[in-house]
Amino acid sequence: MKNIKIEFTNERIIPASGLAVVGAILGKSAFVKRCNRMDVTKNRSQHQIKNSDILLTYTGLLTMGKPAYKSVHEFDDDQEFYKYALGITRSIPSEETLRQRMDDIGASLRPRILSENIEMLRTNGIVPGKLPNGYPCGY
Repeated sequence: MKNIKIEFTNERIIPASGLAVVGAILGKSAFVKRCNRMDVTKNRSQHQIKNSDILLTYTGLLTMGKPAYKSVHEFDDDQEFYKYALGITRSIPSEETLRQRMDDIGASLRPRILSENIEMLRTNGIVPGKLPNGYPCGY
């Protein structure tokens, strides 16, 4: 297993650099195991692609500010980094597979994913607080 080394430098920060932190937070939670147990649809092809690989890939895209499925092609440049940083076990799904599976997930698992988000924050000791304008933050 490789280690990701974090250093303070004067180099330009790229969007992918935050993925290691996101992957570490997700890795500490039971999110991945629970995602793999979620039954999205029995009629899907590609059962070898785990739910967690789909959700971790899309989370990585969102982390980089790229919600379009076609942005997954940016992962092609260094697949090993993206797989390791996000904790993807098998392979990065294609744009088409990502779109199809996320469409299957749709709103049906939204409550479960939101509760997983809250559990993940609690597991990592993130306590909600208030912003200077009085609005809550954290979760």
